[in-house]
Order: sequence, then C-alpha cells, then structure tokens
Amino acid sequence: MKFEIDRLAMLAAAKSAAKIAPSDSPIEALNGILVESNDDTSEVFLTATNHEVSIQYKIRASVIETGAMLIDARLLADMLSLLAGEFVSFSADKPQLMTVMGGKCRYDINCLPAGHYPRPTIPFPEETVSITGICSLAKRTVFAVSKDDHKPALQCVNVKLKRNAVHAEACDGMRMMLTKDVAGSPEERELLLPGKSLKLLADVSEDSDVYEVGEIGSDIVFVRGDMMFVMRKLVAGEYINTASALKGVKPAYSAVVDTHLVREALDLISVGFSEDNAVPVNLALSDDGVVLKRYGDYSQADSLASAIVSANTPDSGFYYNVINLMKLFGVIGGRVKLEIDAKGTLLVKTKSEVYLQLPQRAPASRVKVKKVAGEKVTDGASGAGSDKKKKVRGKAEAA
Repeated sequence: MKFEIDRLAMLAAAKSAAKIAPSDSPIEALNGILVESNDDTSEVFLTATNHEVSIQYKIRASVIETGAMLIDARLLADMLSLLAGEFVSFSADKPQLMTVMGGKCRYDINCLPAGHYPRPTIPFPEETVSITGICSLAKRTVFAVSKDDHKPALQCVNVKLKRNAVHAEACDGMRMMLTKDVAGSPEERELLLPGKSLKLLADVSEDSDVYEVGEIGSDIVFVRGDMMFVMRKLVAGEYINTASALKGVKPAYSAVVDTHLVREALDLISVGFSEDNAVPVNLALSDDGVVLKRYGDYSQADSLASAIVSANTPDSGFYYNVINLMKLFGVIGGRVKLEIDAKGTLLVKTKSEVYLQLPQRAPASRVKVKKVAGEKVTDGASGAGSDKKKKVRGKAEAA
C-alpha cells in the first residue's frame, strides 16, 4: 500500500469514522479503521463499524500501490491532526507496519492485517428519497425513545415523509414527541430509524447535509456525496398510533410560557438533586404562572416561571418525571403552550412540535420530620439554594 492524500480531507473522514468505531470492544479489530487504496480508481476508502452502524468515506488520492491496512481509529485521527503540511503519505513496505509522513514528521505504527476486519456490507440503494435536517431531527426526538430492549419499535424514531413535510415520532411509553418540518421532496416514505444509530448519524453530520436514503433488506442506507452510512433495522412493521393517543387528551388547564423561564425554574429547583435520585417535580398553573416544586428527604425547593395562565390547575398540581422535563426544555425553544387534562396528562406545544408526558404518582412523603427531644423539626427550602428551618413546638411522635 502506498498513497499520498489531502491531509485535511482524510482528517475529517478519520474523525467521523472514529466516532463509529468502538474504543473498548473486546474484538480488537473493531477498534480500528480499515484503510484501503486502489490504484485503478485513484481512491482511498476509510471504513468503520460497530455492527449496528457502518460508515465509509471515499477520498480522491494519488495512489501508487493498491493495498489495505487496519489502523487504530483514535491513533489515526490524532496523527493526522498533529502532522503538518497540505498532503500526507502512507506506505506499508513491511507486513503490519505503516509509515505515515507529513511535513518533517514521520510515524511508524504497528497495524493489524486487513483480513482480521469484520468488513461490513455497504450496499448502494437504487430507490432513494431526500432528507435534510438530520441533526435537528435527532436532537428533538432521540431523547424520547425507549431504552427497553424488549420494545424494539419504541427504541426507534418513526420518520414519515409525506406532503412535502418530514414528520417524526418518538415514544417510550410514558412520553411522546412529535415533530414536523418542511421538506423539498413530494415523495412518501416511512422509516423506523433506531434512536442510537440516528444519534451517531447526527454526530457525523451538519444540519444542512442532504442525504439520499433507501432501504435494502435489513439495512437503511444514507448517501451524502462520497460518504455512505448504514444502520441496521431493529424491527419491521408499523409504529404505534400516536395520533390516537393525542386525540384522547382533553385539556382542562392551559398556559403560555417562554421555554427559557421554565428551563431556569427547573434548573433552580434541581440544585442538590442528582439524576440517580430523580424525585418527581410538582407542576401547577396559578394566577402568577407555572409553579414548580420538588420535595427531598429534608428539603423543599420551589420556583415560579411567569406565564399567561388561561385556566388554573388545582393547587395540588400534578407530578412528572423531572429528568424528562429537563431534557424536553433543553431541546425546544421560544414560546410554548402547556395543556393539562383532568388526569394530569401534559401537552407541550410549539409551532412544529407536540410533546406528551404522563403524570406520576405523588411521592409517599414530602418532607421528612426530624425528631428532637420535646419538638419536631421540619427542614424546608423556599426557592433555590435557601435552607430555612421551621421549629414546630409539640411532642415528638413515634415513628
């Protein structure tokens, strides 16, 4: 193998391929990038896979000798970023030894034979549709997919292309996210994209990238210029009926609020709480706005997001998974409409998104009572960061 190639072009491809190649696989070959040169076509190919997704880049180069070598993914990207010069040269004059040169620097690295690599099949689809905005689509949906391996359909984002629009749906059984974006293609197609794979595709993409997408057997193939990305299907068939779930919600309470105010309020009441101890958040709509409260073992935190409230909830409000709410308000922006039905089902609506979250049961106890001789002490915190103690005189009660 021997070729000379544009350093920045290969660096960009190596960085993206390294995001796909696992760094800690027990199969050593999977931790690498397969580099192949072809003197007939004057092309160099970089391929990486983790068995769930595969990626391949094709780069024009000055190829002197055809060959293939398996190079550690992180090492390849690091070398190319440190080398100087517009072009770098690769040569393998000895088995399993690669020499990489750029500027006045030279690297001699040990590699694995290309035959050890579990070479993925990367087919080219004949029938495709165009999709753009992959990064935005993934950001607004992947957070809501299920992590349950027993529910493969819910681990996917359901993407529908119809009537010059891209519709996407994600659901984990307790929450649901629906998005809609304008599309330039009038073609109709429905794709079940595994959430993890879609996230990886977004990691190696720009939102302006235009992909040609097609299905071949158990694979979904994305083509962009000289890059191909393949994700393995988790399941075939129909997705759940999200429209039916939305029709079943009859709002009784509503408000309009800025997302950044809700995001700030959630951040304030989350001080001192960890994701591992995800105490539900209490949400109520009052004349003043959206009231958010969290109750810990020995403290209470509450905050207010100013809003235009059309119909107040009961003072007791409803309880929701705080981590899910924080993820939601981390990806949407602008003004939103909150709608809640009599059972506590929450809808969050923007111009292009509808989010549904089911309520949780109220915590068994709100604030624990400390027993002190002759009195009981309740620790309470009003607002973020405060630590007020109220002493209630009386007789200590038995546990």
